[in-house]
Amino acid sequence: MPDLPAGSFVKFVSTCKLDTLSLGIIKSTETDPKKSTIEGLKQTFQAGVEAEISICPKTSEGQISNKQYDDDVEVQVEPSDQLASLIINEGNDEAGGNFQVKFVPKLPGIYHISAKVNGDNLAQSPSNIEVQERKLEVVGELQSDTTIKPAGIAVNSMGMIAVANQDKHCIFIFDKEGKFLRQLGWYGENPGELNTPGDVTLVNEDEILVIDVRNNRIQQFNVHSGNFINSFGRFGYGFGQFNAPRSVCMDCKGHIIVADYNHRVQVLTKDGVPILKFGDRGPEKLHFPVGCAYYKDMFVVADSGNGCLKVFDSSGRFLRKIGEKGNEDGQFTNPWRLYIDIHGNILVGDKDCGHVQQFTMEGRFTGRAVTKLNWPSGIAQMPDGRILISDFEAGKVFFLK
Repeated sequence: MPDLPAGSFVKFVSTCKLDTLSLGIIKSTETDPKKSTIEGLKQTFQAGVEAEISICPKTSEGQISNKQYDDDVEVQVEPSDQLASLIINEGNDEAGGNFQVKFVPKLPGIYHISAKVNGDNLAQSPSNIEVQERKLEVVGELQSDTTIKPAGIAVNSMGMIAVANQDKHCIFIFDKEGKFLRQLGWYGENPGELNTPGDVTLVNEDEILVIDVRNNRIQQFNVHSGNFINSFGRFGYGFGQFNAPRSVCMDCKGHIIVADYNHRVQVLTKDGVPILKFGDRGPEKLHFPVGCAYYKDMFVVADSGNGCLKVFDSSGRFLRKIGEKGNEDGQFTNPWRLYIDIHGNILVGDKDCGHVQQFTMEGRFTGRAVTKLNWPSGIAQMPDGRILISDFEAGKVFFLK
């Protein structure tokens, strides 16, 4: 066949009126930063409490972008030095493709949130949020069929609760729903017997240590079977001896820290061998320490006689004081028990005025419980974030949130 002639000429022929011509809809699936949104900015933000917002990538038509997995999302929260943590989780099906941003503001005040998608600011970026002081409110209480005088509290990762009950000289065990399960120990002086248990702490998921105040010792129990495991300590003023010990906690190395009415804190191995004592001399000497907690190589001690908290490093060297005598926010009349959560919030119960206050590790007051208690004598936290407070005088253990 002969070659066909070829050229670059195209001829357009009118087939209909232009106002009736439809060529379809061109729809973009690319993310448009100006249409993308930040969700959750109108919630109530509180100091020391984890907040969550969402970055929602959308197309120019306002639809959820199907390209969000390829998007580069940047989020900044300022001032960054006032954040306990900042985490960005990539979009997933459960979150509807949105990016989840979790952060913990340490202090009350104004924070600035800026967000970018693929290098461009969102229409709401930057935005300002106001972080308020934390306000803890009573949302429930443990139920018991018998009278209790609750002191120290400990909670494992499954939500099992151990409460030192001074009225019955034993430890009560509750499940995560607050249902009573069993009793550990009873009144006496023999191994496994207790006389005025003052505080409890976890050794692991299955075992607890109990401060046996009037027997001047520490005992170890299995929380499931109730079996006695070990005991150490006796009355005295020497190294490794106790005089009405009041509080116990564990450090990251498995050492046992005991606050003692001997005006000191002792650190012992898991077998009860003393390795360090501090707070018993010098210008920052402790006076009747009744609470202690460990956090990131630091010991925080409730110095009840001096009406403040004192912070020491892992070698027992004094670092700083938190609070002072008084009835105002950030002050104490008789600080008793304390608890430090994973974000570094220090929660302190005040025996005489009934207040529960929150501080940063640097010593800044950041919130309080709305409800005034009679004698907050123990503090712990549930896995779901609720705070447990025992009230010795009221004979109750409250859930706060």
